[in-house]
Amino acid sequence: MKKIFLFFCLIIAAITADASTRGKLFSRNGNNPQTAATESRADGIFNTVSRDYADGRISADSVVNLALYHKVWSPALAERCLGLVADKNARAAMELGVIYAFSPEYAKHAAAGAGLLQAAADAGVNDARCYLGLYHFNRKDYAKAKACFDACRPVSLGIGHTALGSMYMEGKGVREDVAKAREYYCMAALEGYPRGAALYGFNLRATAGGPVSYPDSFFWLYIAGDLGDDAARTALYLPRGNEARGDSEVSRDALTALQMIATAQSGKKIQNEPIYKDGFLKGLKDREKAAEQGDDWSRYYLGSMNYNGDFLNQNYKQALRYYEPVARNAKLPATVLAVVNRRLAEIYGGVPGVKADAAKAAGYARRAAHYGSLSAYKAVEHLQ
Repeated sequence: MKKIFLFFCLIIAAITADASTRGKLFSRNGNNPQTAATESRADGIFNTVSRDYADGRISADSVVNLALYHKVWSPALAERCLGLVADKNARAAMELGVIYAFSPEYAKHAAAGAGLLQAAADAGVNDARCYLGLYHFNRKDYAKAKACFDACRPVSLGIGHTALGSMYMEGKGVREDVAKAREYYCMAALEGYPRGAALYGFNLRATAGGPVSYPDSFFWLYIAGDLGDDAARTALYLPRGNEARGDSEVSRDALTALQMIATAQSGKKIQNEPIYKDGFLKGLKDREKAAEQGDDWSRYYLGSMNYNGDFLNQNYKQALRYYEPVARNAKLPATVLAVVNRRLAEIYGGVPGVKADAAKAAGYARRAAHYGSLSAYKAVEHLQ
């Protein structure tokens, strides 16, 4: 029964993977429908922020920080708070421009968003130039996008490096250069941008961009999938919903299901599935060694495998061992730290094999909310 369930999971994943990569590569999460209770709460927060700023109790930068924190659950509240200081604070202008330029709910304000991004860029905010490049990239004006990216040095956002990589990969606005595309995808991966990490992982399996490395390909595709990129998960043939239990059993079941799919689609069986055998198995020992030597990316990778039960038996105690140094060092990108701290909060909240600790759970939940985790933000609302 388990094999049949895994087989259907893989078929669904294979069908949906292509659809998940269509459309704009860069978009923002839209605003969730507001209930009367959430609107009332948002009004209360906005009135407090507005009053404290008018009375001089908080600075414009503090208003921006509060807006970005609350943006996790309410972009509309963030918009109102940023609007208080956007004409006086270049960072606020950029963040408000991002909301207007990339959120579907604010599509009618997209041009105004581009204007705010331009104003912030003119004021010297480097990231604003990058976002302006993304604005033009989404509209397929690659010449303007390239000009903005050239003016943005260094490009400090993974989303920007991913756009540049795609431009070089497909020869859009620049001469096609697969090797340079790989370089940009690598930068995006190191900045914790899931799509960039996925594209880097895919590229490491192709000879056109440089040396092939199945262990590194598996590594980055797994990280991209763990950060939410469904196409990367499908490439690894990962089951959904923590069905995986035991590495040998999972590898056998995954390969069996994969062969059934390949036979149904092309009539040919896969003789050897290298992304698992030449990727995970060959790379695991190197990643364990790197983790022992202090590499936080390897710690995150191993922690996630133990937490999820992907290709390894689920082991929360081992996940804790790898995750806690990552959270303590806080050197990885915010996207990763949000995941790590949220999972640490869950582990200390009470899971098999680990003694519950309410104080640690609350501390990690607050840090996860700070890094942008919506589920952690909701949990923090119930803490004193």
